[in-house]
Amino acid sequence: MKLVTFSHRNGRHKSHAGVLDGDHISCLTEAGIAGSVLEIITGGAVMLRRIRDGVAKSPRYPLADLILEAPVRPGKVLCSGINYKGHAEENPNAKMPTEPFFFAKLPTSVVGPEAPVVKPVRTEQMDYEVEFSAVIGKQLHKADEAAVMPAIFGYTLLNDISARDVQFKDNQITIGKNFAGFAPIGPCIVTADALPHPDNTALKTRLNGKLLQNGSTSDWLFSLPRLISFLSQYIPLEPGDIVSTGTPAGVGAFQKPQIFMKAGDVVEIEAEGIGILRTPIVAG
Repeated sequence: MKLVTFSHRNGRHKSHAGVLDGDHISCLTEAGIAGSVLEIITGGAVMLRRIRDGVAKSPRYPLADLILEAPVRPGKVLCSGINYKGHAEENPNAKMPTEPFFFAKLPTSVVGPEAPVVKPVRTEQMDYEVEFSAVIGKQLHKADEAAVMPAIFGYTLLNDISARDVQFKDNQITIGKNFAGFAPIGPCIVTADALPHPDNTALKTRLNGKLLQNGSTSDWLFSLPRLISFLSQYIPLEPGDIVSTGTPAGVGAFQKPQIFMKAGDVVEIEAEGIGILRTPIVAG
């Protein structure tokens, strides 16, 4: 099941929760089933059964008449650093980590599909990163690895946009990763039962149609249970939080010559089973 948050283009309704099916969305909010995707996440298996029983009777709209938003407004977005063998190998300054590394994307950087992202005047090295991400469905704190997969609600995509010249200057990771709009998320959340092999998912990035990243989660250094169990030893995770799993090789900073995004560009990241998250870059 693909869950989305959307609004009507005519502006007559606020954000609603829905189920994406091809080029149509069934509105769960207007059907009285769920007011938000976060409500669905916290409702767990009981809520999913309710959706499956009621979705056929829900109002249905063409996707072209709707605006997709970030599928959930996460309390926390925690991103794994170097977690792909290929990405570690392409980075001349990287050391193969012995344990997972994380940084945060702040909620103020989150935007949805198709939302224009302004190129900040404070960077000339605006980079892309396709990131397969887990959506937490149950509280996790100091969790064993065996507890992780049952606590994952589903999966989505994150474009970890980065200002490399800011990030690499004095190791300013938080600032370089958190300009407005630097965390596009979407286009949907795929429930965990619909994507049973997250450790073997194809990932791609295209910039203006040119394929620049072409990898797979099978290249992970640390598995999803290892990543999230490790993270939960330090930070309590809550329903709706997003944990990304790093990016494969091919980011702009390590292309030869380097490739960075500029106003007028369109970046698309894609994951098998999830879909395409498209982001236009615009001038400030």
